[in-house]
Amino acid sequence: MKQLIPIPHESVEILRSEKRREWGYQFVSVKLKDGRYFEQADGSEGHIIAVKDYKDVPFAADDVAFAVGTDKHWNFRSGSGGA
Repeated sequence: MKQLIPIPHESVEILRSEKRREWGYQFVSVKLKDGRYFEQADGSEGHIIAVKDYKDVPFAADDVAFAVGTDKHWNFRSGSGGA
């Protein structure tokens, strides 16, 4: 089952103003509080729903420092977790 990891409110406000949105989702990069960085993830409705190369989202909501829009697209719907 897919996890829904909430994006911090401050990041959601910034993402809403960006023009990088697709049909109901947005490609984002995620920085965690421990310094780890996930360059390609998929956000939708204020949540991280997938991370490239991972079957499940590899972090919890409390781990997320921020998310920003990215132009690095990938086929998150393929089910393989990668492009």
